[in-house]
Amino acid sequence: MFVDGNQYAFRLEGMWKSEFAPKANMMVDVEFDDSGKLVALRSVSGGSVAGEQAAQAIGAAQEKAKQVAAEFQAKGLPVIQQYAKHIGYPVLGALFAVILGWFFLPAISAELGFLGKNSVTFYQGLKFLNSGGVAAMGGGSAGIYGLLCFAALLAVLLPYVWKHPRAGYAMASPLALMLLVLLISWMKMNEQFEAGQQAAGAFGGAEYQQMAKQMAEQAAAEMRKAISIGFGTYLAFAGAIYLAWRGITWKGTARD
Repeated sequence: MFVDGNQYAFRLEGMWKSEFAPKANMMVDVEFDDSGKLVALRSVSGGSVAGEQAAQAIGAAQEKAKQVAAEFQAKGLPVIQQYAKHIGYPVLGALFAVILGWFFLPAISAELGFLGKNSVTFYQGLKFLNSGGVAAMGGGSAGIYGLLCFAALLAVLLPYVWKHPRAGYAMASPLALMLLVLLISWMKMNEQFEAGQQAAGAFGGAEYQQMAKQMAEQAAAEMRKAISIGFGTYLAFAGAIYLAWRGITWKGTARD
């Protein structure tokens, strides 16, 4: 048996302290007396071996993580900073404002009486437009509006990969999408209000129809008052307007 490179002779009787017989290449615990003489051997339990292997694996993973972090700090971070400097921190900040306003902050809020106040993000509003149902605000797909949403965000970076004098106009895509959504939303809302007025005045005599239409108009007006613009809309509009301005003034300023 070898311990730390030194060979020791041992016998099973009186020295082997485990219930199972020893095997070749088995890991064992050894015990020496004060004079350095081998007096006992015990097999290392499976749990101890597994724990030791796990500790070694964790240690190796930690070293690898440190190595990757060091390489990223030495190579990856400067590359990211280089791209950020090339695009420009104001443009990145405006793009971040649009993303924050579209996906994370409330775009509109509605006071629903005893149901309380409810708010939706711009992207949830796109789901509503795509399906035409309130249930879509909690799930469903934004459909073509969702594709236009992500395409508009990617278009902001188009002038930095396509060196064309008019490529900068693509940076106005977020603002164009917001104006388009606003127009479509207003048109659909008016269509629903008009449909409600027509349905309310479809029965009874002329006097009843006139009264029903007035009630429907009043309900529509109250509903419009209950809807308020959220901070996400203001933030996204501010970022989109800045990006559009940069895109319009891009001609002659594109960087090589």
